[in-house]
Amino acid sequence: SDDKSCLIVDGMGPLGRDDISTAPIMEALKARGMGCSVAHIDGGKCIPEQLALIFQHKQQLRVCIILGWGSGEYDFGCNEHDGFRQEMVSWVQDKGGTLIVQGERIEYAAGNWPQWFGLNWKSSDYSRTVHTRNENHWSIPWFAKDKDAPKQINAKSCMIDGVEKDDILFGTTENSATFSPVPGFGGRDVKPDQSTFAMSKCGNGIVAFFGDVNAETSTIATVAIISQKKLVGVQNEPTTC
Repeated sequence: SDDKSCLIVDGMGPLGRDDISTAPIMEALKARGMGCSVAHIDGGKCIPEQLALIFQHKQQLRVCIILGWGSGEYDFGCNEHDGFRQEMVSWVQDKGGTLIVQGERIEYAAGNWPQWFGLNWKSSDYSRTVHTRNENHWSIPWFAKDKDAPKQINAKSCMIDGVEKDDILFGTTENSATFSPVPGFGGRDVKPDQSTFAMSKCGNGIVAFFGDVNAETSTIATVAIISQKKLVGVQNEPTTC
C-alpha cells in the first residue's frame, strides 16, 4: 500500500528472512535516493496470490528484486501458481517492470522461471571466480557511464549458462579459474560463457539474474545501478524474450 517504486521479496533462501543481500541492497538504493519496501514472505500464507496482486495493482512498482528463489526448501507455492506467473510476466513485458532474481537451481527448485520469459538460462557451476564485464552487452552505453559500475565481479556464485552472449553482463572467459583457500580447489579451469550476472530485455521490461551468494560490493552496485536507471526512465527497444 506504500508508494515505493522498488520491492525486495525476502525469505525464500535457506536462512529465511533477512537474506545476506537485503540490507546491502537497501543501503545501496538509499545512497542513490531510492526507497524500497521489503516483503518478508517466510511463514506467510497465500504468498503467490499476494505477490500477484502487487504486480497487478501497485502502479508505482518499477523494480522487483526476489532473493533466494530456488535456494531454500520452500517455494511458498510460487513455482506452480498460474496467477502469479501470469501477472509477473505481464508486469515485465507489458508494464515495463524490472525483475531481478537471486538464487540457485533455477530450472528445478525455482520452477524454471526463466522459461516463463522464453529464456534458456540453466544452473551450472558453483565456485568463486572472476567474472569480466561484457563490453558488448546492450546496457553498456548507460551502465558503464555510472561512476560505481564495476569492470569485474569476483564472487562465489551459482552461475548460469545458456545465456545469449549479448545478455551476459558479467561472465567467465577462457582465462577464468577458481579461487579457494582449500588446497586443490583453487586454480581450476572454469568453463567460459557462464554468468554470475545476466540481464535480458523482455518486451517493455528487463529480466536479470545474479548468483552471488556473499553480497559482494560489486554485485550490489550492479543491482543498484540497474534499479536506478530503470526508475529514471532508461528507454530500450521493446523486445520479446
